[in-house]
Amino acid sequence: MNGIELRIVETLLNKPELIDSTYINTEWFTDIKLRNIVKAMQSLDLQERTLLNIFNEMDNDGSVEYKHLVDIQGGFITSGSFESDVKSLHKLYAQRNLEVSMDVYKQYPKKQELANLSEAIAELEKIDEAEDDGKLEDAIEELQVRLTSGKPTGIKSFEKLDNLLAGGLYGSMLFTIGARPSVGKTAYAVNLARQIVSEDPEVQVDFFTLEMNKREMLNRFISAVANVDSQKLKNPSDLDLLFSEQVSAGIDWVRNHKIRIYDRVLTLGGILSVIKKNAAKAKPDKYVAIIDYIGLVKVNGRQDRWLQVGKITRELKIIANEYNIPVIALAQLNRGVESRQNKEPMLSDLRESGSIEQDSNVVAFLYRPDDENRELVKLSIRKNREGSLGDISYYFDGKYMYFKE
Repeated sequence: MNGIELRIVETLLNKPELIDSTYINTEWFTDIKLRNIVKAMQSLDLQERTLLNIFNEMDNDGSVEYKHLVDIQGGFITSGSFESDVKSLHKLYAQRNLEVSMDVYKQYPKKQELANLSEAIAELEKIDEAEDDGKLEDAIEELQVRLTSGKPTGIKSFEKLDNLLAGGLYGSMLFTIGARPSVGKTAYAVNLARQIVSEDPEVQVDFFTLEMNKREMLNRFISAVANVDSQKLKNPSDLDLLFSEQVSAGIDWVRNHKIRIYDRVLTLGGILSVIKKNAAKAKPDKYVAIIDYIGLVKVNGRQDRWLQVGKITRELKIIANEYNIPVIALAQLNRGVESRQNKEPMLSDLRESGSIEQDSNVVAFLYRPDDENRELVKLSIRKNREGSLGDISYYFDGKYMYFKE
């Protein structure tokens, strides 16, 4: 067995709580037996991680006996090198990945293979970056640049929203947008992504959709950017030439902007893995992740849902800090808001967990103040650590999935 991999598993079997505080991708392991042990531990809650439960949870082909787990647990000496071992494990994986990418590129020197090679190099460079030493030089330099240029840093979106956010979406921000069903939160997120990449085509937006598939999401983007009826896109029959030209223009727009849509990444671990991979190679203020929505994200283990939601928001906030990126997360509101005379949501209406409010830098609510006027939708910012509280009125055309301040 690989020495580093074995030490990591020895430590985890003796200190199972480390599974929750340390990001470990099981793909990093070359030893299949050790990989399966870690995978089984990740699928269990902390109190369930006994040797017997781990053994029963393993995808076991008979190659690992219960005695093997006992022996590995008994080999534990110290956890002093655990963090450096995990980093070394990740680095070894990245080096293997780089070697494979180089070999493939030599054989097939094409655009996609070059992109894979660049990605492998970026991942290795990220691991090699210096540890946080607590010094403020980088933050001071960034502040001086802003003072000299007179321009606030941040990723631009809607003008009024940028003003309330003190300049735009900024690194380390967890921005949660809550709404009741059918208000248009997915459509708003699509328009937010459209506005971001229209302001700066160099920004990469990763859109994680857990409720719709890629085809449905593509239709929404095309409808919003090309001003075409979303219903016609669902049932494209007897199309006239103008409509076909508008759709083609919308497709070209999507192709020419850096928007990726993920409809099969449904777990928290999967979402974090994709964000880490893509954010690592992005330049400052050139990456945004959007998750639609928190309530559908799956978490390993059998915890109560409010504890799972707490883990989701905590991990999203940690990754926003770690990679200095804005993360936008949509959330469902409690049904109670519908029974009140005043339809404006409150922070207490956030569904399933108070951690959403606690972990978010910004919390905003999307709602219709007047049921008779379906075209008026308000975004109400109720928590804002770096900027101002306030309301923004939008015109929303549901036919074209279009929001405008």
